[in-house]
Amino acid sequence: MESQVNGLDDDYEAEERRKLEIEQEQNQNAQYSFSSKIDDKINDGQIQREETRDGTKVTGSYSYSDGFVFRTVYYEADENGYRVVKEEKQEIGNGPVFNDNGQADVEGSLIGKYSIKLDKTDDEKHYKEATN
Repeated sequence: MESQVNGLDDDYEAEERRKLEIEQEQNQNAQYSFSSKIDDKINDGQIQREETRDGTKVTGSYSYSDGFVFRTVYYEADENGYRVVKEEKQEIGNGPVFNDNGQADVEGSLIGKYSIKLDKTDDEKHYKEATN
């Protein structure tokens, strides 16, 4: 009976080692890059993100403004974990200023670019696609 249990344990361990080897190979060869940006002149905010992966190393940044501060964080991640490598912060005002005539521009490496405005004619649908 013990040999059957040991045989099952050996098979399980071999399968787990194989999965780990595949995962390590995939991580070493992984590559991607993306970016996104929202410039919201309706709610006075901005969000931006960029990230690149080359093998096991990921580098990137994200930024936002909320009417009070504009903050940018630069980071990297690898086999040693996630680390913030630089952070910038600039005070920009006393809070967001709402502009019901403003426009929000949205852009992303995977979604392209589009803009929206407030839809003041429809209480159910708050935004509509902007036509420039």
